[in-house]
Amino acid sequence: MGFGLLSDKLLRCRPLGVAAVLLAAVGCSSQHSEPEGERPPAPRPSTLLASVDLRLPIEEYLFSDAEMGSVREAQQTLIERCARRFGLTYEPVSAGPPVGPRSVMDRRYGLTDAKLARADGYHLGDRDPRTQEMEEFEAPKGKMLTVLTGKPGDSGGDKVNGVEVPAAGCAGEAGRELSKEETLGSSDLAQDLNGKSFSATKEDRQVLAAFKSWSQCMKDKGFSYPDPLTVMSDSRFQGQKSTPLEIRTAVADVACKGRVNLVGIWFAVEVEYQKSLIAKEKKDLTPVLQDKRYQLAAADAVNSPG
Repeated sequence: MGFGLLSDKLLRCRPLGVAAVLLAAVGCSSQHSEPEGERPPAPRPSTLLASVDLRLPIEEYLFSDAEMGSVREAQQTLIERCARRFGLTYEPVSAGPPVGPRSVMDRRYGLTDAKLARADGYHLGDRDPRTQEMEEFEAPKGKMLTVLTGKPGDSGGDKVNGVEVPAAGCAGEAGRELSKEETLGSSDLAQDLNGKSFSATKEDRQVLAAFKSWSQCMKDKGFSYPDPLTVMSDSRFQGQKSTPLEIRTAVADVACKGRVNLVGIWFAVEVEYQKSLIAKEKKDLTPVLQDKRYQLAAADAVNSPG
């Protein structure tokens, strides 16, 4: 498997639009079955509201936005250096402004920030992809393309300007320097477990009971939704700017989450699910954590050579 110019793994979870916001918040898996075996015992939830700073057990194995940014910066630097050996100038691809949720937990259980609800409704403020201009990117071609990516299925050996191209090009060389595995960034396994726990807990008895209480609270305030994820995807709230109705709905949504402690209940349930999943996959997760640490150390060495 090649590492790719910017690595498929690196880019796979980057939110590309509003429809991707929730997907980005819960990992890159969309269809998951409930974990095998018995459900974890019902936990005693703390009273919680805002979710942005909460941390799930699986996050030890996932890359945060800041960590991913460090790896990406190092990758771009290494590709640039490699291209110079061929007498070519590679312009690193800009990461662009941050868009989407502020953390793994931000918007995972829907909107939970009362201040943001009053200001932007379900929109994402300065992190909303609808407000960001997409930078024009000219795809490499000719010699540059060969140097950057090699040829499909090749093992290196071709020459450009008299210099041998490494296997999978400069992108492959950079990836091998940054990782002992075949991927950069969060592993498929860690992302899959992150998505599995989210999907499974949506069907958990405690969480479903919290949904019911939240839905009744919303109905009392004049809004009809079955759960807090459905309200976020209301087609009336997908425009360029938030509307008065959207803001009123969002404010009620956050208030009802607080009244029924939906975040506290859901988070406590999901923590137990993840602990169970991690215990079952510990053998395979050990090298995942090792490679994450390796990538971050390698990236730090490239980004801070002094």
